[in-house]
Amino acid sequence: MRYIIPVALLLAGRLHAQTATLPGQDAYAAIAEVVRILEADRATDWSKVDLESLRQHLIDMNDVTLRSMVKQLPVPGGAAFEVTGVGRTAEAIRRMLTAHAPMLAMLPDYSATAEQIPGGVRLTVRSKASGDSATEARIRGLGFIGMLTVGAHHTVHHLAIARGHADAHGH
Repeated sequence: MRYIIPVALLLAGRLHAQTATLPGQDAYAAIAEVVRILEADRATDWSKVDLESLRQHLIDMNDVTLRSMVKQLPVPGGAAFEVTGVGRTAEAIRRMLTAHAPMLAMLPDYSATAEQIPGGVRLTVRSKASGDSATEARIRGLGFIGMLTVGAHHTVHHLAIARGHADAHGH
């Protein structure tokens, strides 16, 4: 069965209430959102736009999120996360975590370091305030994947990658 939507109905906006809101798979949806933002911004320099770099970064995010193995170890003030994988996943872990540790360290509550280990990276996150048991518990409770989401910098980061900014931390 083919799904054909008359272009005239789409342009007239008559199907808006009847259509899905997400444009597909999550990486595709993230790219579609960035394209919408770029197209709406008259200042977009299309000669610098690099959606392929954003696509590669999203592949890294997928590999780190879904294909890595994580061993969480308690350390004084927080936790160490030994994140490992094979092949492309190990490479993605190294790219993402060595870039992410400084982002966490810029936040007021955390100090973070990334150290390469065989097959990946050991990400160590601690409370900046000595004896802050609430932050220690938060670090351990969030675990590795939760700590990657802290700071809500990803959407800004994705737009910077797509715009071709060299300082978008190496992706």
